[in-house]
Amino acid sequence: MSERLVIVADDLTGAADAAAAYGPFDRVAVALDGSAALPDADVIAIDTDSRHRSPEFAARAVAAAVRGAADAGFPLYKKIDSTLRGNIAAEVGAALHELSATALLAPAFPGTGRTVTGGVLRVGDTVRGDLRELFAGTGLRTALIPLDVVRSGPSEVVAAYRAAAADVVCADAVTEADLEVLHAAGTALGPDVLLVGSAGLTRVAARARGHRERPFPPAGGAAVLTVLGSYSGLAREQRAAMAASGEVTVVAVAAPFGLAEQRRAGAALSTSDGDVLLVPDPAAPVARADAAEVAGALASVAARHVARRRDTLAGLILAGGETARAVLLAAGVRGFTVLGELAPGVVRSAVPELGGLPLITKAGAFGAPDTLEHARRALHAPAGASH
Repeated sequence: MSERLVIVADDLTGAADAAAAYGPFDRVAVALDGSAALPDADVIAIDTDSRHRSPEFAARAVAAAVRGAADAGFPLYKKIDSTLRGNIAAEVGAALHELSATALLAPAFPGTGRTVTGGVLRVGDTVRGDLRELFAGTGLRTALIPLDVVRSGPSEVVAAYRAAAADVVCADAVTEADLEVLHAAGTALGPDVLLVGSAGLTRVAARARGHRERPFPPAGGAAVLTVLGSYSGLAREQRAAMAASGEVTVVAVAAPFGLAEQRRAGAALSTSDGDVLLVPDPAAPVARADAAEVAGALASVAARHVARRRDTLAGLILAGGETARAVLLAAGVRGFTVLGELAPGVVRSAVPELGGLPLITKAGAFGAPDTLEHARRALHAPAGASH
């Protein structure tokens, strides 16, 4: 059996993304309830649903998840957002307190354009933040391992880490090779050092275990239900690409997203025999404060459709962590099995509580305009390779 691991992530698509690299060759599960017993798997990614909550909620949720994993004897990885969203300082601080550990923080994800130089994370050429400034005022001491030290090798990184005498040691990385050095150094530093990063570092860790190709099982079924809750520019482009296929019916839940609007959307869904894209009213004002209400309305409509059409569905595609979590919980799902990736950040899974229904998740900010359309077509393919 492979070495066991628990990944603690602050949203659902991030949990799946961080675990996906292990999918082709380990038993990998995503758990939506961090307080429940851990599922029987080699790699378990726990969604604490804390990215958009208060720092206090986030700290409690992460502490509980970390405590449960540590009590069960699992090594831990703290997954954070690769663009530094969420309660990173509160969550890392809570994890370190539970473990009496220090942290090596390496959030670079070169495969998706996230790099760190001088302690500053960039997405492409756009600065997203200084890692050390995240911890200002927390009482946690920080230090930086610069790129030239990283490129001197794992032994030099280990020496720099120990010399820093900090609670959180941030590390530069620009390439996959840089992350391989940091992963090797983290392994050498031992269990008193918590690795913290994005899905970029878990890919490196998964490759270090070995790899073998495993095809995805065929999806079966006739229709794909896609739920896209985001109002971002990319989401609009992805919605347009699916509609342009001529094979997808677009159903919108109208504002103000109440029971009457949900019933009308449900009735529209019930008349469709083919693929459907469920979205929020495109003309509604965009407000972050309404995100949970919108996700809840989409989830209610989608869950009823899944219950009615389960036997004829080829799969679910859920875009955005908040939307994905809401839909799965409304459908009575508390976890799923991760099989691998269709593309970076586009994760293929199966849902045992829905009879093994194929599931594809992706973060709202990931992908190209045609990513969702490619995912839909993949679910109609007779079989697909995991990589």
